[in-house]
Amino acid sequence: MQRTWVHTRQGVMSQVQDVPGFGQVSRRFVQLQYVVLRWRIVWMPISKVGVLMFKTLKSGFLKNPVLEMDVTEPTDTIILWGKKYRMYRDEWKHHVHLKCTNKCDANCAFCIERPSRGDREDPDAFLVSSQELLDQMHEQGALRTVSITGGEPTVFPRIDEAIRVANAHPLKLFSMNTNGRKLEDISPDLIDGWVNVSKHCANDGRVFGRKWEATPEWVGRVRRLQPRIKVRFQCVLGIDGGMSSLDEIWKFIDMYCRYVDDFSFRSLIVEDAEGKVPDLFWKFRMWLFKTGWCVEQTIQDYYVYETYNPPGTRPITVSWANMGLLRRYNETHRDENFLEEIIVHPDGLVTGSWNKKTLIIKR
Repeated sequence: MQRTWVHTRQGVMSQVQDVPGFGQVSRRFVQLQYVVLRWRIVWMPISKVGVLMFKTLKSGFLKNPVLEMDVTEPTDTIILWGKKYRMYRDEWKHHVHLKCTNKCDANCAFCIERPSRGDREDPDAFLVSSQELLDQMHEQGALRTVSITGGEPTVFPRIDEAIRVANAHPLKLFSMNTNGRKLEDISPDLIDGWVNVSKHCANDGRVFGRKWEATPEWVGRVRRLQPRIKVRFQCVLGIDGGMSSLDEIWKFIDMYCRYVDDFSFRSLIVEDAEGKVPDLFWKFRMWLFKTGWCVEQTIQDYYVYETYNPPGTRPITVSWANMGLLRRYNETHRDENFLEEIIVHPDGLVTGSWNKKTLIIKR
């Protein structure tokens, strides 16, 4: 039995090589094995750990995960605008979100950003705050990943400038979340990273409320304009107008797998600890889970991610979240000096939370 430690986008994972379908496992299982080694029970056959993992997963351990914030994980100090903060040392947890606008040219009924569309915006202040933040993090060796988001970022009138602000710094990962309608308006060869395209079914107009479809021909045009991008189709399951059966999901994957780099399927974010994700999402996730194609499972705060690698198609990630758990954690474990992520808002405000009233870093 061979065991190795590998680095993934979510951190250090344990790879147990003789348990089919359970390659890189979540931090929870890493902690379990750390406990075993700490108590020097090294004579315990590792295969038993594999069996325990299998039984735990099979029993639905990850189905309704509890919120687990690992405060013992190593942290680093970072200074932003003269104040000291702590961040996880894990480089993939140094998330910076540049939320350039609240506006959007779609009308998705399920969108959690709809209430903020009328909020004040200041493009000049946004770009200045973004530049200052990335400069400070880069100087301290803390800049890793940047995501441009919204609203719909391509309707931001200075989107090219926002991308150039990010491009001016060496990054491990750059991404942009978009519905894609105006992606072709961005200056050619400007994006170097992932473009996460909202694509909830074959006929996107059913969801967006406006006629629009990210067709294979559209993907081809975008790739010619932006040759350094990788395209991910992000699909929310269990929404009005979206896909309604497993058969429709697989037809969707088969239709687009030759044109994109991977797929991401998500459930709607629930707002309470007992919230349930749609039945279709769970049917799809459990079908994937039972195939043995799972290559990675991670739990990060209020999000759970699983990545599958089915033969003959692109990698598939499924994820689900519970914002209510995060909200309750923040209410009882507030630490104004600890940053899980950093958000630059459209008015230039910089916070350590998507809630603009908490963890304010720069006004």
